[in-house]
Amino acid sequence: MNRFISNQSKELKKKLFKLFDRIPNSTSYWHLSDAKDRFEENFKKHPNSPHLLNYKKNPITYEYNNYGFRTPDDFILKEEGNVFLGCSHTFGIGHYLENTWSYKLSKKIGGKFYNISEPGSGIQLQYEYLNYFKDKIKFNNLFHFLPDECWVRFNPKTKEMLVYNNFEPNDLVKIYLNLILDLCKSLGVNYYLLTKSYIRRNLDDSPNIDAFHPKWNPARDLSHYYSEEHDEICSIFYEKFLNNDTVRHQEIKKEIFDKLI
Repeated sequence: MNRFISNQSKELKKKLFKLFDRIPNSTSYWHLSDAKDRFEENFKKHPNSPHLLNYKKNPITYEYNNYGFRTPDDFILKEEGNVFLGCSHTFGIGHYLENTWSYKLSKKIGGKFYNISEPGSGIQLQYEYLNYFKDKIKFNNLFHFLPDECWVRFNPKTKEMLVYNNFEPNDLVKIYLNLILDLCKSLGVNYYLLTKSYIRRNLDDSPNIDAFHPKWNPARDLSHYYSEEHDEICSIFYEKFLNNDTVRHQEIKKEIFDKLI
């Protein structure tokens, strides 16, 4: 098993920052599914949507740090903070940064906002990022949002399903959760995990997001979670933080794995 992980790690580290071509210390106005052409297409369908009109008037910006991640804080060893790990929901695709659960939680608990989330990533790449940055930033807590839609991902270049030497998805999640748990233990870091998914699908498998929702604010791409769902994720993590509800013992590991099956 360790040989499998080691071989996978070497290959992934070669590609670590070549997946989505973000430029460090730069700003962009569109990213991946939150693309200009998609917004224009949605705006044609829903020209009177108050939410889309707001995005048109007040565009979203994606500002990247010294490693090309969406946070105002550079990854350095001088100041302590907290790590936020996940996929596009933690990165904040389609949302103003201040509306994302990770940014809100960071403001609540204080410390540097070390957001190493990667859109489109699954647990394998998320572990690789954590393992890569463990010696490049100082952090006390790890907040990991792992909804089931990001257990298994597609190769971002070939658009094909990633193959893991015939490992089943649930087995792969177990393997990498163990690795993350062991890494946090070795660093003396508190590990907080949430696996709840908020995704909605229509019968044709397209995202079910209301461009005219009377109370909730949809993501600009009309695909990702509502802002209010980010509020709920933030609240759940904050409650875990206050109660020291961490992932830490073998019996808790088993409980989490049973829920993931």
